[in-house]
Amino acid sequence: MGTIWTPNIKGNNEAKYKQIASAAETAINSGELLANSKLPPQRQLADKLGVTIGTITRAYALLEQRGYVYAKIGAGTFVKATQSFSLNQQANFATCQQPLTDQINLLSDAMNQLAKSPLRLTQLMEYHAEPLDEHKLTFSQWLVRRGIEQSPQQLVFSHGAQQGIFAVLNGLCVAGDTLFCESNSYPGIHVAAEQLGIKVVPISLTADGLDLIELEEKLSLFQPKALYLTPNNQNPTCIQYSAEQRQALLELSQAHQVVIIEDDVNYCLPHERSRPLWSMDQEATPIAKQSVIYISSLSKLFCGGLRQGFLLVPQRFIRIIKQAIYSQCWMVSPLNTELACILIENKAFMGDREQQIAKRQQQCIAMGERLGLKQNWRGLNGWLQLKLPLKAHHVVTALAQQGVLIRNGDDFNNHDNHIRLSIGGCGDDAIFLQQLQKIESCINELSQSAYSVV
Repeated sequence: MGTIWTPNIKGNNEAKYKQIASAAETAINSGELLANSKLPPQRQLADKLGVTIGTITRAYALLEQRGYVYAKIGAGTFVKATQSFSLNQQANFATCQQPLTDQINLLSDAMNQLAKSPLRLTQLMEYHAEPLDEHKLTFSQWLVRRGIEQSPQQLVFSHGAQQGIFAVLNGLCVAGDTLFCESNSYPGIHVAAEQLGIKVVPISLTADGLDLIELEEKLSLFQPKALYLTPNNQNPTCIQYSAEQRQALLELSQAHQVVIIEDDVNYCLPHERSRPLWSMDQEATPIAKQSVIYISSLSKLFCGGLRQGFLLVPQRFIRIIKQAIYSQCWMVSPLNTELACILIENKAFMGDREQQIAKRQQQCIAMGERLGLKQNWRGLNGWLQLKLPLKAHHVVTALAQQGVLIRNGDDFNNHDNHIRLSIGGCGDDAIFLQQLQKIESCINELSQSAYSVV
């Protein structure tokens, strides 16, 4: 290398060797440090940064542990050819997921930590009829830190929230029973209900949540077993149920003996979160009558590949929900749950993603305002209504031809000319902004075109 590569490690409280390693990873992924190129000699880089040689040694060892570099005795440390890649360079606005930034390193570190504990691995490789107590305690304490009160005894693990949904429906309902859900809702609930022979009845949405007048009329008419809701961040509309709506739903569930399935998978920024129905039910309802089952996972907080779901279940439903889980898998993998526990105990679990998502939200809102569109944003999703005569399918098709994927509102049984944009499908902010500009240009250009049907 002509000029010595020098990372910026100022203004960060993280250990310097970790900062250096992270900076090197960024440089490798961006192509600044090329495959098979040599990293600076340790003493030279230490002098340049004003740190000890030991700090550089630890940084290079961490890079090697994570698979980014390899060392040659007497020759130095080199970038691995197989690591010269960019993280998710195409922006996918169709899939709701966290931007992939530092999750690879966090997961790699967690796996390395576990690999160094053979006795623990031996325990985790065995069959366990029940989740390990320490796993339930770790998740329980993490949920308390997130403002969700419960006890470890109320926790049930699953392989993702979708399995949790299926298990709850399987435990509560039999073929022919009726399930209420939001009129525009997550397609997975319909797939699960169809598999179990459960009839689904949609309830219209308002700006505050469900249409309560319609709900009350249909409760008497259909007598459903359960009501599936996403009150914290409705998918796809980004509606958040009002406090008055939540209280009314709890009262109706008690009056009509309907179980509420609260799906809280969809990510919200910290200031966007609201108190779950679960917490309200636990506080106000006698134990024998508690009727809210809470479902969530780490998929929209960390990554979709970590299939770690969890349920909070009232005492009277614990047995049937566990039996439903066991009917699908003998146990939820304790290895997976162990990794999840290591991750959620790491203070760097969210990294800088919350600031990144907030910034992207504002960029998208500004775009929607320039286009004059009705829009609603929360967490990773935005719900935008296009102006006629432009149709949602025109935009979806045109963008797909440019390699940009978005969701048509039709995918969620909405036919009011909406599109859903999800802002986590690209780890690189510059590429994200380029793709967002493509979306804006496409809508602008199509809006100025004349559509005719012959």
